[in-house]
Amino acid sequence: MTVAVFPPALLRQAHDRLWARLSPEQIQERIHNQLCQANLSLGYQRCTFDTLDPSQDPEAFQVCRAYAEQGQYQGRKGLILAGTPGNGKTSLAVAILRRTVEQTQGRYSVRFWNVPAGLAQLRQQIETPDPQADSILSLTHNRLLVLDDLGKQKMSEWVGEQFYLLLNTLCTQEKQVIITTNLALSRLFQRLDPALVSRLTKLCHPVALKGADRRL
Repeated sequence: MTVAVFPPALLRQAHDRLWARLSPEQIQERIHNQLCQANLSLGYQRCTFDTLDPSQDPEAFQVCRAYAEQGQYQGRKGLILAGTPGNGKTSLAVAILRRTVEQTQGRYSVRFWNVPAGLAQLRQQIETPDPQADSILSLTHNRLLVLDDLGKQKMSEWVGEQFYLLLNTLCTQEKQVIITTNLALSRLFQRLDPALVSRLTKLCHPVALKGADRRL
């Protein structure tokens, strides 16, 4: 049996025509569904650029908002938001994620992935395989990926292999990625394999957030 294979350009055109027929209510429902499936924790589900205070860190706010509107910043498809705990990194990352879903009208999936928790789940899968669980490469299937709290995990050989696979795929496929870390960039890069550092600096624009812990 011969299986028809359609060129990607024709598939995109068909997808666009289908989307043009959706009502505003249907589009809002798709946006809502994508956000529900993004794995956002309860405390961050209402984060938007409108709910955040830009005066806390005007420069970082402007960079993140520009990235959200354009899908890139200064030619790079990702951002690294670095700074001390509680100064708004995750809130900005979630605001970008939400704006990306709104900009694309819910057409594409997005994912929020806490790095320490996600790695713990991947380790558990080794002992108890679950066909429904995420693999490290399944994260790259999303239009935008938020990697939260990079640097908290111990950098074992297995962790290094997982991140090399993930970041190399994100870079070669030119995917959008937002990384948050409590470490200064110099400390983060010291903990990572030089090959990973090379890929990160090629993929992501660094943003150093200032200010004290806003949760105190």
